[in-house]
Amino acid sequence: MGKIKNFFKGFVDDHGGTKVRKLDMVALGMGDFGYGLVSSTVATYITSFGTMALPGVSEKGFTALLMGIAVGIAVIFDAVSDPIMGFVSDRFRSKVFGKRHLFMMVGLIGMMITGLAVWYVPYETFNAAGIFIWFTVFLILLRTFNTMYYTPVGAFSVEISTDYNERTTIQAVRSILYIIGLLLCVVVMGSFQNKYAGYYNAANEMIVQGKTIEIAKQNALEKGIDFTSLVYRKGQQLPWGYRDFALVGTAITVVTSAFLLLTTKRYIKPLRLREEKEAAEKGIDLNAPEKVFTKQECREELIAEGNQKPTPLQIRNRLQKKRADAGQVTVGAIFRNFFASFKVKEMRTIAIGYVVAMMSATLIISLGFNVFTFTFDLTNTQMYVLMGALLFCTIGFQPLWMKLSKVKTKQFAMFTGLIVSFIGCIVLFICFLCRGPINDLLQTDKEWWGVVLLAPSLMLAGAGTGVLYSMPLALVGDVVVIQKEETGIDKTGTYAGVMTFCYKAGQGIVTAISTALMGAVGFQTGAAEQTRQAADGIGWILCIGVLVFVGAGLIIFSTLKLDKKRISEILAKQKEYAAASHDGAVAPVVSLSAMTEEEVAEAAAELESIPEENKD
Repeated sequence: MGKIKNFFKGFVDDHGGTKVRKLDMVALGMGDFGYGLVSSTVATYITSFGTMALPGVSEKGFTALLMGIAVGIAVIFDAVSDPIMGFVSDRFRSKVFGKRHLFMMVGLIGMMITGLAVWYVPYETFNAAGIFIWFTVFLILLRTFNTMYYTPVGAFSVEISTDYNERTTIQAVRSILYIIGLLLCVVVMGSFQNKYAGYYNAANEMIVQGKTIEIAKQNALEKGIDFTSLVYRKGQQLPWGYRDFALVGTAITVVTSAFLLLTTKRYIKPLRLREEKEAAEKGIDLNAPEKVFTKQECREELIAEGNQKPTPLQIRNRLQKKRADAGQVTVGAIFRNFFASFKVKEMRTIAIGYVVAMMSATLIISLGFNVFTFTFDLTNTQMYVLMGALLFCTIGFQPLWMKLSKVKTKQFAMFTGLIVSFIGCIVLFICFLCRGPINDLLQTDKEWWGVVLLAPSLMLAGAGTGVLYSMPLALVGDVVVIQKEETGIDKTGTYAGVMTFCYKAGQGIVTAISTALMGAVGFQTGAAEQTRQAADGIGWILCIGVLVFVGAGLIIFSTLKLDKKRISEILAKQKEYAAASHDGAVAPVVSLSAMTEEEVAEAAAELESIPEENKD
C-alpha cells in the first residue's frame, strides 16, 4: 500500500512548484492524443482518400493534381496563420485564460468540426470544381484551427518547466501519446474499412461483401446482374470507413480536450506571476497601459524634421513604425517578428532541418498506403500490420532518445535517430527493387513471409523518425532560453509557431508534390486497379523521396551547436522564480493607476500572503 500511495503522491506532487506534475504531462499528452486522432487522420489519409476512395471522380475530371493543388493552397493560407498565432499568444494576457488556454480551446473545437467536414465531401453530386473547392476550403479551415491549438500548446508545454531534462520528458510524453493517436488511426482504420470491402456495381452498390467470387456470382445471378460488370473494391478504396472513424475520433477528442484544459488551468496564475517578476527585474511593467500613437502626432514629427507637406503614405508609415518599435501588434510587426526568428542561427538550423527531415515521415505515411495497395500487392490487414509496426517502433524508441539526450545532448539524440531512419530507408529501397519476388510470395500460401520481409525497413524508419516528434521542440525550448537571457524578450509562442509552420509546411509540400507526381506516372484517381507503370512509379517516388529527405536532415542537424551547461545555468535561475511564484506567493508588479479598486484590494491581499523571506 505504501508504494501505491507514494506512486500517486508523486503523480500529483509538484515539489513546491519547482517540478511539473506527471499528471500535467499526461494531460498535455492526452490533448495531443486527441489532436493526433483528428489532424493526423486527415494528414495520413487525405491523399489516398482524395485519389482512390471516391469512385467515379476521375470521369468528372478530378485528378490527383487537383488534390495536390488543394493541399498546396491550404499550406499557403497556413503560412499566414502560424506567425500571427505565435505573435498574438505571446502578447495575449487574461486572468481567466492566461496566454494560451483560450486559443487552445477554440482551436480544438474548430478542428473537430472541420476535421469531420473534409470526409463528407459530396463527391456524388458535385462536379470536379465543386470537389476541389470543398477540399480547399475545409483544409484551409482545418489547418487554421490546428495552428490555433498546436502553437499555444507547444509554447505552454515549454514554458511550464524550468528544468533541462524535464523539458525533454514533457515533449517525449506528448509525442508518445500523439503517436499513439496516430497509431490508433492507422491500426484501427482497417477494421472500419474492411466491412465495406466487396463487389460493387456501377452505382457503387455492394452486391456481396468480402472476396468470395462464387458467392458474388450467385448473388449477381439472383439479382439479374452481369457479374462481369462488378468491380471488387478494397475498404480503403471507398469513403465510408474513413467517415465512420472520423466520427469516433471526434468523440474521443471531446473527452481528451476537456481533460487537458481542466487539468492544466492551474498554471495560468503562476505563469503570469513569474512573467511579471522577470519583467520587473528588467524594469518592464507588463500592466502599464499601452501608449497611443496618432496620425496628428506623426504629422507634426515629420514637419519638425523638415518635411513641410508629408503625404498620407508617409504619415501612415511613420505611425506603423512607432507602433512596431513599441511592440504593438501590427501586421508588419507580426511578420517581421516571425521571420526574424530565422536570423537566429540555431533556430534557423532546427527549423530547416526539421521541415526537411519531417518530409520523410509524411511521405511514408501519406503515400505509403497507395504503395502498399498497388506497388506491393498487400491485403488491407497486411498493410495495416506494417504501418502499425512502423508507428509502434516510433513510440517504443522514445525512451532511448530521452536517455541519449540526458547522457549526451539533445543534438546527439537527434543525429542518432536520423542515422537509424536513414538505414531503414535504404532497406526499404532494397525491398522495392526486389518487389517482384516479394509480390510473388504474397500470392502464395506463405503470403505473410512477404510482410516479414518488408517489416524491418519500416520498423527502422519508424524508430528513427520518432526522434522528430519529441526532440526538435525540446531543442527550440533551449534556443528560447538563450535568446530570452540575451534580449529579455520571450518568444516561446513565436518559435512554437515557427515549428508548427514548418511541420505543416512540410506536410503540405510533400503532399502537393507527391500527388502531382502520381498524376505524372499515370495514377488514376478512384480506380480499383492501377497499371504496372503507375504502381512502380509511386514506389520510386516514395523510396527516392525518403532517402533524400532523411539524408538532407542529417546534414543540416550535424551543424547544430547548443551549450548544455549554459542552458542549465539559465534554467536554474528560472527555477528560483518558479518556486517563488508558486501558488501566487509573489505579488505581480502592476501599474496602480490602471487598476480598479477591487484589483488593488486583491493585490494587497496577495502582498500580505508573501512570506517574510520572499519580500525582498
